[in-house]
Amino acid sequence: MSKDMVLTGQQFEKLAKDLQKLVDEGRDKAKAVNNAIFLKTCWAMGGRIEVEDLAENAGYTTTVMEKLAKLLKTDRTTLVRCVQFYRAYPKGVPDTPLTWSHYRYLLTLGTDKERAFYEDKAIKEGWTRDQLAKAINAEEFLAPKGEKKAKKLARPTSPFFTYRAEVLRVVDGDTIIFRVDLGFQVWKEQIVRLVGVDAPALKEGGEDAFEYVQAQMGKAKTIVIQTNKIDIYGRYVAHVYYSLDENDSWEKVFASGRYLSQDLIDRGLARTV
Repeated sequence: MSKDMVLTGQQFEKLAKDLQKLVDEGRDKAKAVNNAIFLKTCWAMGGRIEVEDLAENAGYTTTVMEKLAKLLKTDRTTLVRCVQFYRAYPKGVPDTPLTWSHYRYLLTLGTDKERAFYEDKAIKEGWTRDQLAKAINAEEFLAPKGEKKAKKLARPTSPFFTYRAEVLRVVDGDTIIFRVDLGFQVWKEQIVRLVGVDAPALKEGGEDAFEYVQAQMGKAKTIVIQTNKIDIYGRYVAHVYYSLDENDSWEKVFASGRYLSQDLIDRGLARTV
């Protein structure tokens, strides 16, 4: 085209369309590169924290994480997720188009099999973060079409013998050591056996149940237990309710929070008793 020629309307539209395509492609490539770098950073941070092996002391871990979060100008939850990300993918950062926002939801899942199910579908179907969250909330993994749903446990409604608690250690898939708030600034360390379920022993195939409970309790922001019964081994038999939302009150968690025994049953990690 000579210098004195004027673009027709059609030529101008074609030029603008071609340029917009180049801009969009460039932005997509930049986003992909930035996302890959960010995922690698989160994974590396999780690996560095994991080296210190802080998980043995729940109270100490929380304190350290809070101090680190303040220093790094982030929040404790993000650091915890970095550790979870490293543990979920110990061989390295997944080569994936999914973003950190996707993995924030995937990391709430308790087993590798469940996580792989949603991760694969999200990649193949190009799910947004919100579409992934909707699928997880609908529990598509738990109830495929035509498959019988797991038994529903009776959930008590009376608030008597209900206590707030903090996890000290997960012993196995159905036994947890809690620090229980008895009121009046009195706390007690207590071994708790989950109501209504029996998970296999660790040496008898109970690793998945153990890892699920450990992951869920590690992410829980509020935990409520309800118990008034002791088994023959001196452990309190308890209903354990929890929430991953730090804004939920303990009353809301008791009334409608996640029910750990039911979670284990739904995922086939324990049998009802």
